[in-house]
Amino acid sequence: MSTTVDQDMNFETASPKDSKSTEDTSPPMFNFPKEPPRTFTAADLIAILAIHNGGFGKNPDKKHNLPTQEEASSDDALAMLSGNSTHKRIILRIWPRSPTGKSITPDNTLMGKQTPNGIELWGATTLDFYHVQRFPDEPRLSTITTGSKLLRWMKANNELEYAQNEIEWAEHEENPKIIDPHGPHAFVEAQEAKIRAGEAGKSMPLAEQGSDKGKSRSSIFDPSNYSSPWPLIPFSYETECLQTLIPLHHLPEKITVHDPWNLLAVTSWNRYGGAMTDDKQADWTSTTDRTHIYKLQPSPAAKTHLLERRLKGMDFPEMSVAPAENAKEKTGGLLGYLIKPTGDVLGPIPPPIFVVHDPPPRRLIDVIRPGDPEPSKAEGLGNGPIEEAHLYISPAHSIGKGNHSVVYEAEWELPRSALFPPPPNDPVLCEKCVEADIKRILTETDGENGEKMEARWREKSAKLSKVFKVERPARSFSIIRQEDLEDGVTKSEDGDARVFLADPGKMGCRLEFDGPVRPIRTTVGWQDPLHPTCQHIMPPPPVPPTAKVRVVAKLSIRGDEQLEQEATNYQDFDRHLFEHWSGLNVMPPMHDPFPVGALVPQFYGYYVPEEEEDVEMGEGDDPASAYERGYLSPILLMEECGRPVHVSDLGIDEKNEVRSLIHRFHHADWTHGSIYARNILAQHGPLNVPPAERVYEKEKRVLSFRLIDFGRSSKYSGKSEASGRNWDSCRLSETIAIEKLLGLGMYSYD
Repeated sequence: MSTTVDQDMNFETASPKDSKSTEDTSPPMFNFPKEPPRTFTAADLIAILAIHNGGFGKNPDKKHNLPTQEEASSDDALAMLSGNSTHKRIILRIWPRSPTGKSITPDNTLMGKQTPNGIELWGATTLDFYHVQRFPDEPRLSTITTGSKLLRWMKANNELEYAQNEIEWAEHEENPKIIDPHGPHAFVEAQEAKIRAGEAGKSMPLAEQGSDKGKSRSSIFDPSNYSSPWPLIPFSYETECLQTLIPLHHLPEKITVHDPWNLLAVTSWNRYGGAMTDDKQADWTSTTDRTHIYKLQPSPAAKTHLLERRLKGMDFPEMSVAPAENAKEKTGGLLGYLIKPTGDVLGPIPPPIFVVHDPPPRRLIDVIRPGDPEPSKAEGLGNGPIEEAHLYISPAHSIGKGNHSVVYEAEWELPRSALFPPPPNDPVLCEKCVEADIKRILTETDGENGEKMEARWREKSAKLSKVFKVERPARSFSIIRQEDLEDGVTKSEDGDARVFLADPGKMGCRLEFDGPVRPIRTTVGWQDPLHPTCQHIMPPPPVPPTAKVRVVAKLSIRGDEQLEQEATNYQDFDRHLFEHWSGLNVMPPMHDPFPVGALVPQFYGYYVPEEEEDVEMGEGDDPASAYERGYLSPILLMEECGRPVHVSDLGIDEKNEVRSLIHRFHHADWTHGSIYARNILAQHGPLNVPPAERVYEKEKRVLSFRLIDFGRSSKYSGKSEASGRNWDSCRLSETIAIEKLLGLGMYSYD
């Protein structure tokens, strides 16, 4: 029998890498004294950025001389690095060309790695972008491109000798991948623990919950379905911002809106009077709750898409494989697992113990015979629309007001199954109980000190070895002065280059076992994880059937058409505008890389009042017509993406990233229609980590930017010459507007 155990291991030191010859030196930028390869440090990067940004300190020659390690670690260097005018996202590398190489033209260029946004230049890091001479005999003419594009072109045209380091680097560049924002699960569970401990939240008064124990439980939102201390008063504890992309066909078809302060009237009137928007200290229990039933209203195009999905039928989730098929080890027809030898002993060892256990009991749902009906779909994001949700709005959580609209932070309560996967209920085998059982069996069989152990179990007839495998090779690059270049190679004999180890690489290590094992059958049985029978497995704590997250609810005044148009535009946006991708892009007219995060907030639906009896009436109230009910605003639900930017607080790289939003929007065939600072939001990131772990210090912060307010946005149709001229005019106008707002381009005064 043989088996392997994977382990991760980092190289402590990389193999020495000699300085390259004059034909493969990369990337040519600066001159260093010759020395052996060493790890590229933060001080090295600061030094290079200092040169690029005009130096630092009082020495006027700093612009032309590379700072020492000590100078690069000085206060002047750190001040330069954190300065608003310092470019840090820059293209440092040049791809050497053969003097006799072919010209790279639009006709023979090859595509590199891309994200779905279709922007041609994508790189995993700033070190994956290059300046390259498309025409080797024109050294003063260079173009920005990427390593993945050049790698394909060089291989196709057999130009492999002049950029060996760059080719090796490009071959190991990571592919683009979606970076999922941090989900609300961990925060919700942490808050639930605090609520159970009495440290957060306030229970809803019993009068509000109702005392009819016989009330139907058909709705999971019914108070009788909650264990104490739930249900809770809205806004009585902190909720997490929902950032997950939810496809339109998974959004709730109906929501119950709780509006005690009549905020849905906005600036108009309805049967309850005007909106009470001035109560910033609003207490939810101080007034009577009013509920309205709203329905999801897709745009005409989205409605057609939803109808097509319903006609085709939704895919059922794949059945999980029965646990018996997922056994850790099989040997001689026995089901079980190997107890790994302890310690670091390698070489010959006695046969290790192989725990033999019975197969887990099969649940009825695991046994599906041909002809049996498919299992019913559970409610949740993965299996069709959410049937019911509740929304809570309060004047105490107003976050914005415009000429036509008001915006609130709202609590959105969803079925727990919509946010969380169902708890695992596959049978489990407690390894601690098994360990104690095996120890008991060994004592009975071999004696207290092993005096009765059979000789075959003492003999070192098995072998344990450690096998190493390079999972990611070390990567290095060299740097020389650009003046030493001629036709893509260095003029000096040795290149006078400094080689940096940028990535020490990664080595995988696994333990490999070969030989006989000692099988021992355990008497420990399988357990239901939801109702365990031993002290080692804890059942999950009681949880409410619903969970709350934070979203933005945008309302509009009577007669306003922009909110509906904005909702329609959200449904027309390509999916990639909502997605966060790894790496960076470069696109004209910009020359510096920028991140490829989501461009717009996540869209969580456009809801309108139901036509009949949308207000829950009290005893004795009469049904009212739509006219008598008065105005109730439609609701646009979106992701909360921070606060409007303060341009004066932004660094040059942050300004370039904001500028890229407009160019990316144009590239997706959209114009915005309202370029103002109030329509550009910023929040602290990175968004794939919990808010508590994000960076808030200005010197180290990572901001995430988003465009908002798409009521005036329009998509380019390209159906006529006139529309093309108008499209060009709108794009130019918005390009000028964003440059003027940010002080870039022709409005730069640096």
